[in-house]
Amino acid sequence: MSGSVLIVDDDRGCGRSLAVLIRHLGHKADYVDSGGQALQYLHDRTPDLVILDVMMPEIDGLEVLRRMREDPKTAQVPVVMFSAMADPTFRESVCRRGANDYWVKATLDFDSLESRLERYLPTDQLQN
Repeated sequence: MSGSVLIVDDDRGCGRSLAVLIRHLGHKADYVDSGGQALQYLHDRTPDLVILDVMMPEIDGLEVLRRMREDPKTAQVPVVMFSAMADPTFRESVCRRGANDYWVKATLDFDSLESRLERYLPTDQLQN
């Protein structure tokens, strides 16, 4: 495996599908369906990348991002925010809050996923 990814999305179909695609590309992928589960996961483990839905009940993605950036253990973990919201102003706001990237769910495609993984995951652990 060349990297580990945590996917956080309250849409189970979307989150699980994304995990399958990431595993197909040779990476480890874990999926949780809430901000609270994400925070517990991050307390126990540190993935190489977090793909984080913005809009979730109870603890939304922006709160998870805020807490990640405040915690020295996760402050440097790349975060790709993942949302149905395509508003460029909102996207800029999210990136100013500490997200490394912002991905609109409607633009999800295999090539885009692969390029983001290549950008944010370590490649020195590749197995041939």
